[in-house]
Amino acid sequence: MNRREFFQYASLTPLISSVPSVFADDSVKTSKISQKLQRPDRIVLMVELKGGNDGLNTLVPFEDELYYNLRPNLAIKNSMHLKGDMGINPYLKSLLPLWKDGDMAWVQGVGYPNASRSHFHSSDIWESGHPDGKVAEGWITKVLGDQKQQPLNGIVLGDNSLGPMAGEQGRSVAMLNSDEFLRQTKYLNKEEFETGNDALGHMLSVQKQVNLAADLIQEKLKGAKPSPIRFPTSTFGRRLQQIDKMITNGMHLPVYKVTLDGFDTHANQRDKHNNLMNHLSQGLAAFTKSMKHHKLWDNVLVMTYSEFGRRVQENGSAGTDHGSGSVNLILGGSIRGGLYGKTPSLRPEHLVNGDLAHTTDFREIYATVAQRWWRKPNPWKQYKPVLFV
Repeated sequence: MNRREFFQYASLTPLISSVPSVFADDSVKTSKISQKLQRPDRIVLMVELKGGNDGLNTLVPFEDELYYNLRPNLAIKNSMHLKGDMGINPYLKSLLPLWKDGDMAWVQGVGYPNASRSHFHSSDIWESGHPDGKVAEGWITKVLGDQKQQPLNGIVLGDNSLGPMAGEQGRSVAMLNSDEFLRQTKYLNKEEFETGNDALGHMLSVQKQVNLAADLIQEKLKGAKPSPIRFPTSTFGRRLQQIDKMITNGMHLPVYKVTLDGFDTHANQRDKHNNLMNHLSQGLAAFTKSMKHHKLWDNVLVMTYSEFGRRVQENGSAGTDHGSGSVNLILGGSIRGGLYGKTPSLRPEHLVNGDLAHTTDFREIYATVAQRWWRKPNPWKQYKPVLFV
């Protein structure tokens, strides 16, 4: 019986996809785990824009006539100027002060060769860092490796898939929310047993891992003080607030992940996408304010990603269909703000089957996080870091 099967039988799949394998070691105690999480280090907050974010209406080439010709109904006409002929969606206005402070970077034309337009396949490629996506290990697990000194690598909030943190060495947990996670795990048996049955032994080992993960979260969040920062009441805002609570109460894990859903905008895109940009902006603005308040902003790097972009030309339903090249937003107190990567051309001869040609491979961003942020070896030797760190 593998882990996935065990959690299905235990009715915990919505809460946990994997757990820290190091917890199987009897010598590791929760108090020792807690001690190792005291010092704030370099944290990554991954924000998945699920469904395929339209990069052209996020980072806007507002002086390009082709942009308006190809999108007569959808083109953003009141973008906020950043640099040169590029602006950002006006519903991202809450983040504009970060640009002025040098704490915002945009990586343009992000994608990969022979891009897939399948949500599932492309997500697998992005989350594994592998060209065909047919590997079980996430790219973050690959970068962080077998860190025995780090008992818990990360938390995925609001999703039942570990995505980039998947894999036996991932030492990460996925949960709908921390309170529900603790309520569910409270009913697991706390006793330890010895058995010669391999399948049962595996189940007991996983049970023990879950219990210790829950103990750690319980310890850190017990008696946590309310944040002085007001977060949006949206689902996305509440998830960011939970992550903020974990970080500001001493759970300084290498990585957290949260999802903002709804970016598959085939029809009536304008209002939908603008609303999503507003949720993204308001949520991240509150998170940023809290990190600054707690003097942790220099220790955090926020990175958005999406499985693909949208096609350049709008469709007949006032929306856009699955495309390829898009943009990634990077925020943080220790980054080098600015525009990175070459702006993709909208000229017909430069498009790839009607899509933006990618000018930056997404693994260049991963190489940056690995090598320049976490100071780990770059697993993708052929891809050089983008120097936003």
